[in-house]
Amino acid sequence: MSYNIAFITRRVASAAAAADMMHTSSRTTAPLISSFGNLSMNNNISASSTSAATNINTKLNCFSSLATAQEEKKSQIVELPPNLKFDPRAKSSPFYGAEEVVQTSRRTKQLKKKVEGQQVAASADKIIEEEDDDDDEYTDIDDDADDEADEQRVLYDLSTKPDVPRAIPLPQRLHVPIMDFKSGDEVGTIHLSDKTFACDPVRVDILQRVVVWQRNKKRGKRNAGARTKTISEVSGSGRKVRNQKGGGVARAGHSRPAHWRGGAKAHGPKGNIQDYTTKLNKKVRRMGMRHALSQKLLEGNLIITNDMASDTHKTKVLDEMLNRFDVSGRYGVTALMVDDAHAEEGSEDEAFIHGGVNVNLKVASGNLHKVKVQNQIACNVYDMLKYKKLFLSLDAVRALEARLEK
Repeated sequence: MSYNIAFITRRVASAAAAADMMHTSSRTTAPLISSFGNLSMNNNISASSTSAATNINTKLNCFSSLATAQEEKKSQIVELPPNLKFDPRAKSSPFYGAEEVVQTSRRTKQLKKKVEGQQVAASADKIIEEEDDDDDEYTDIDDDADDEADEQRVLYDLSTKPDVPRAIPLPQRLHVPIMDFKSGDEVGTIHLSDKTFACDPVRVDILQRVVVWQRNKKRGKRNAGARTKTISEVSGSGRKVRNQKGGGVARAGHSRPAHWRGGAKAHGPKGNIQDYTTKLNKKVRRMGMRHALSQKLLEGNLIITNDMASDTHKTKVLDEMLNRFDVSGRYGVTALMVDDAHAEEGSEDEAFIHGGVNVNLKVASGNLHKVKVQNQIACNVYDMLKYKKLFLSLDAVRALEARLEK
């Protein structure tokens, strides 16, 4: 015989109801039994019926909880619609990170359910002794078309998706660790300024305005020193050079067209006329820097280091140090490294610092196309948004806070 959870639940419920009726009838017939001198028998019947009802209720709760768990597990299994054409491995997919459910044929499922039903029935202490033939919900179905349709379905278990990382709330977010640049170990903590790193919410419109201003400034005046002549400026007469017809050659007007030798230049540079620069207030630019730094801290991509000194100019050594932070390499992310190194006059470190950056670090990062090293003065919104992670030394943090909080 084969059993299922729903059938066992119904039968156990009916048995519990029968036990309750037995307990009620025993209490109603107690005066009649006591009149005949069988009070002790009544007490035994009521005690036995009460214990039986308690056992049945306990088993009923066990079966109901098992059925509920199975229903919840089934509700988290979602089918990939066949009309959608996207890769479930893409991060934008709702099935990203979920495991695919292995499909089996209907006959295999029926045999598996029968075995599970038999195991559940055996653990129920033989409460159900007989089963009606009408309650058997699983029949032998051998339909090849249905099996093929089931095999074509693609199912994913959403319970296996990884948890979405959540941002640390303010002001706890401002308390960040200080990492050692060479070893990658934590060497201390620092509390960042809330005026520079705690902009909430992050103004995307301000970031967009700063990026547009910066790109226009870089574009600037296209070849401002060059200026070509148009048709009206090229020397030459406007007289028609030859007859319109009869010469066997193309018709021509004046002698200054752009496709003739000695003629004008079509769409040439115009000197100072082609000026693409735009204006943006200094306060808005500083606001963009603060919001960009706050966005990096919100994402968890801000790394504070004690310093950015490198003992050698070898690229391999720097690449090994950056691999501890999942940066550079073949599968690493991009990074922007900002420093503000200074050395006292006459000290040994003065020869290794140029432009506020360690010389060895600058040379070693030259062959790493995923890494960019610059001084805090050159730090800008465009580079912070372009690169995934942002490295700031302690000196750079102090300099940025002092410069942006004016």
